Amino acid sequence: MKRYILIPIILLLLAGCTPQHDETIADRSVPVDTTTIIKDGRTITRDAFQSLSSKLGQAVQEGGISYALQFCNVEALPITDSLSAHHSVELRRASHRPRNPANRADSLEMKTIRSYLSQLEDQGPGRDEDQKELKPRIYKDKEQIIYHAPIMINKGLCLNCHGSEGAQIQEKNLELIRQLYPDDEATGFEIGELRGIWSVEFPETYFENKKTETREGTRAEEP
Repeated sequence: MKRYILIPIILLLLAGCTPQHDETIADRSVPVDTTTIIKDGRTITRDAFQSLSSKLGQAVQEGGISYALQFCNVEALPITDSLSAHHSVELRRASHRPRNPANRADSLEMKTIRSYLSQLEDQGPGRDEDQKELKPRIYKDKEQIIYHAPIMINKGLCLNCHGSEGAQIQEKNLELIRQLYPDDEATGFEIGELRGIWSVEFPETYFENKKTETREGTRAEEP
């Protein structure tokens, strides 16, 4: 079984004034630029979120929630796969309560999810805006760097597919969910709850390759 080290994001911890619940000590001899990892991780997950949200919104406009459910069933994984190829990473959504079994969190992803859930529970419903933010988490082994970031239920639209059965999810849509996803676990969520996480696996050479490309591009621009 692979062993990962958690890289502490010191600046983020100071800014948030809330300690991470995972106190794993990082190997400080490992040269990792957390600023660059966070920047690229956020760029990739933002691209994925915008792509999925845009296409999902279009599906809702074209055929309502039932059509959007069918769209997700067929297109969600191919969209993330295409973005993985575009960015030369392994990108996926992972959850402790998945709709698609392919999105079930692995052991490392569950480590992050449990930490986020514990943090949300400790903060309670009266937490202020600064405390609500769940910070990215970074792990490293000899082969890759892994970036995790939370996916929250933060819009009422989400509850049409992930809310309470019979109340927020219409019966016809609930039947379709059961038909498309017989092992569905992704209902009963509320606004402000953790839906899952983004997981981005960067190959060990990813950031070194970017440095090389940047240097070559700079030289090409020199007169």
